[in-house]
Amino acid sequence: MTDYTTVNAHFLDYWHVIKIRRWLIVLIFVLVVSSVGIATYFAPRQYNSFATIDVQTDMTPVHMLENQTEQRPLEDDIKFSQTQIQIILRKGVLYPVIDRLGLEARWAKNGKPLPHEAAYDKLRTMISLEGVRNTNLIQINVYSPDPHEAALIANTIAQVYMEQRIAEQTTIVSKSLEQLRDEVKQNEEAVNQAYTEASKLRTEENIIDPNPDSLDPSGRYGVEDSSVITNQEKVNEAKSQVAMLRSKTEQLDHVQWEDLMRASGQLNLNDPIIQAKLPVYQAALVDKEKLLNSGLGPNHPEVKALEAQIETIAAQLRQQMDSLRKGIHTELTIAENSLKAMEANLSDSQTEQQAMKTVSAQYLNAKYKYIEERKILEMAKTRLSTESMERRMPQSAAFIRDSAEPALFPSKPRVLTNMLFGIAAGLVLGISFAFFLEHIDTTVKTMDDVGKFLEVPVLGVIPKGITGLSNNGKKSPDAEAYRILKTNVDLYSRKNGATCFSVTSGGMSEGKSTTVCNLATAWTAGGRRVLVIDGDMHRPTQHRLFGVENRLGLSHCLEGAVTLDEVILPTTVDDLYLVTAGLIPRGPRAGSLNSESMKQLIDTARARFDIVLIDSPPILGVSDALILSSLTDYSIVVIQQRRFPRSMLLRVKNTIENIGGRVLGVVLNKVNVTDDENYHYSTNYVHYYTGHKS
Repeated sequence: MTDYTTVNAHFLDYWHVIKIRRWLIVLIFVLVVSSVGIATYFAPRQYNSFATIDVQTDMTPVHMLENQTEQRPLEDDIKFSQTQIQIILRKGVLYPVIDRLGLEARWAKNGKPLPHEAAYDKLRTMISLEGVRNTNLIQINVYSPDPHEAALIANTIAQVYMEQRIAEQTTIVSKSLEQLRDEVKQNEEAVNQAYTEASKLRTEENIIDPNPDSLDPSGRYGVEDSSVITNQEKVNEAKSQVAMLRSKTEQLDHVQWEDLMRASGQLNLNDPIIQAKLPVYQAALVDKEKLLNSGLGPNHPEVKALEAQIETIAAQLRQQMDSLRKGIHTELTIAENSLKAMEANLSDSQTEQQAMKTVSAQYLNAKYKYIEERKILEMAKTRLSTESMERRMPQSAAFIRDSAEPALFPSKPRVLTNMLFGIAAGLVLGISFAFFLEHIDTTVKTMDDVGKFLEVPVLGVIPKGITGLSNNGKKSPDAEAYRILKTNVDLYSRKNGATCFSVTSGGMSEGKSTTVCNLATAWTAGGRRVLVIDGDMHRPTQHRLFGVENRLGLSHCLEGAVTLDEVILPTTVDDLYLVTAGLIPRGPRAGSLNSESMKQLIDTARARFDIVLIDSPPILGVSDALILSSLTDYSIVVIQQRRFPRSMLLRVKNTIENIGGRVLGVVLNKVNVTDDENYHYSTNYVHYYTGHKS
């Protein structure tokens, strides 16, 4: 909720600035739109003609093999199109266009043909190229005041570029075909050399090959020794036997005869003595354990007999185990000697077989090389034939898809686009300038400015256009603003019992005299007797506001020519009396105001009236106002909205306080409430008085 309120407040602030300076925004908007419209109206008409060319990317040099061709990535196609656009804009293409059309003479100035460089620069400004997305199409746009010239230049650029592109690709292809022919010749020489080497080996080694021009998987050249395979199988079997015996020997060497019962099954001993004695030994051990568990002692005759039997069987088992170990060691030695003999026979047979196959392998390698070289030659000849046939067929590296035609209507200036831009620019510039002025404007614009910079309360907000109330009546809706002002003055000054106030301003014409007149009229509505003293002897105003003569007044009283009672004049408002300024005194005016007579006059007025209001001159530039501010209880400063800088008004406040005066508050005068919605809540009384009638 807080965020929404803050955003709404900011929006209202922006809208307020726009509303306040709407006429400036309208003025700038009209000027910008008018300028754009005039510039568009007088801008030279340009006609656009365009030609579309299709640029092929597959006219590449000839490859030796078919599988060497690769598909171009999309990024390469985009780069290719951009590269071709830049090529078209270079002098290599545009200079021939200039020469072909004679543009130097066509664009001659004062009968002198343009130099090539100048004609090129002018032509560049007339051309706009763009690639059609995801295609190989390039659109050549030419702008010219002459629609026929634009079409002619666009078609000529497309034609020149197409001719150059075809010529370049033809040269590249011709060089590639020539290179391919040279490679075919080199392959023929390699085939002949390989065939010669294979034939020589076949003749010298008496190799019989029924099909020397192809590789037969079933063909066998040379002698195959089957004894190598047999010997290899025997060696493998012997190695397996030796490994088994060695493993069995190691296990028997580490097995104790006590563990014989557990290990006999794993070692697969198959010894009849062990198989017979081992169960008896195990049964005797079980019987001994039973006797001991039955309560017989170790020295019992039956236990002693079983122990003797167990010792006898154990000795027999140990003796048989030793015999087994010796037998297996002997068997392992015999197997190892046999393996060495078999390995020697295998090595001899392999050496003999390798020697017999060396010649056959050399021939096979030579034959394979010959066949491979012949295949490469056949592929190269096929490729050469295919490429030669393709190059004889009609083909082009670039095509003109659309020829340029003279335009019927100008394409520049774009009236709608320019006007829309002018409207947008006018709004942006107008609003930006309005906010810029608002930013640099240091005048007092709101009540917050008064509280922030002057640090005094706002006693009242007076709308713009209110005149004197003495003739309009106390019940006028305009009087409510001054009733509010009167109420605030009473509230702020009540604690000090103040009854005498000077009303001043920073500069002239801020409405202080009207404020004095109307504030006094509002005070009399509460039954108070009010005296207004016109202390502005430079520009007296109160006599005109109340409609009386200014023959005798304050100046005469201060000179002692008359008494106070003689200069007090009644007004058309009940309980409201006026002391005019009188005739302008000779000599310095401040001397008379700073006299003892002025102090006595104010004291007398305080005693006889409930409220004394003194219309004081502006503070800055006139010393009279400072004297009056020091003689009264409080000073009320009238500030016209958006007129004087805040620094000037701050100087007014400081000046009053420096001479001992006190500023009660500020009256914000001549506020344009129709434009400033911030003050509606302070001036809604107008609708209260005029909007609803029962």
